[in-house]
Amino acid sequence: MISLQWQDGVLSLLDQAAYPQQEHWITCSTLEETVQALSSGAVLEEKIAAVAGAYGYCQAAIAAQDLQQTPQFQEKLDEAKAKLLASRPNSRDLAAAMHFMENPPEAYTKNVDRLTTLLATAVTYDRQQVVADRNICRNGTDMMGEGTRILIRTDRGAFHSASPCGALGIARRGWKREVLEQITLCEGRPALTAATLLAQELSKENVPCTLIPDHAAATFLARQGAHMVLTDGILAAKNGDLKAPVGTYELAIACYFHSIPFYAVLNADDVDLEAESGAVFGQDEGDSAAVTAGLACGDAKGWTPAYDVVPAFLITGMVTDRGIACAPYEETLEELVKHAPRKTIINFDA
Repeated sequence: MISLQWQDGVLSLLDQAAYPQQEHWITCSTLEETVQALSSGAVLEEKIAAVAGAYGYCQAAIAAQDLQQTPQFQEKLDEAKAKLLASRPNSRDLAAAMHFMENPPEAYTKNVDRLTTLLATAVTYDRQQVVADRNICRNGTDMMGEGTRILIRTDRGAFHSASPCGALGIARRGWKREVLEQITLCEGRPALTAATLLAQELSKENVPCTLIPDHAAATFLARQGAHMVLTDGILAAKNGDLKAPVGTYELAIACYFHSIPFYAVLNADDVDLEAESGAVFGQDEGDSAAVTAGLACGDAKGWTPAYDVVPAFLITGMVTDRGIACAPYEETLEELVKHAPRKTIINFDA
């Protein structure tokens, strides 16, 4: 689902928390409105929040364009950066977007009009993300032969700015190129919304799929099998340990037991070479109230982790926009992140 639009200084954001029950768009004409939208919980996908942040930075520049030739212009931009970062504390993606906006491509710096430079930089950041998403889809489907059966476990990837991304995008592209025989979506819990959202997005393009609860995944793999399992990752450590949505760990164990390839799908920028292992991700707990909300369970307390950390030995490979990395991850991930060039697709339909 396209969830971000930018036109003439106005940013429109899909209320992702309300979708698909309601398709409600939030119109942001100023930096303050964009900051409010980013902090409200309406934007669930961090990549979208980062792109929105880049455009919010531009909104601050537009509002202060009469000050371009004065020191106050940079002060306004610094204030905007602080407000945007405060809207989503500890967001790696938003921090990366702000760094990109402060360090535009060299060709853009030749323009004496800083507002024009900033607008071009924001659009470039947006397009780079689109290109990365489409390269991930290409790299994922290039692994598949005719008649491939895949199972997808994901809590992410349904929302994008211009092109389906992540594991969802791989499934969509694989079906259109007639290499997929079966797509199975493994439902996320306890929210029970992730896979149903992906199923709805696939149905819009008449892509058939089967939906199963995540507690049935191991039995499904034992009875029907799959040629590969895909999951959207959140962050990868230098050694290949993966931070991923809750439920991923048990699925990786099932794949390991049944000798089914298990692939993580993520952007190369989401590989943190400073993190030696998954231990640095911590063991944060999620909202316990979300487990028992609406249930007649007396005084029972709920518990859920905020995310899973999947050990590297359970992961067959990592599908990224710059290629596919396999063990030994200490070598392949460093090579991929530091030396593999960002790819540019000219023909997005190829």
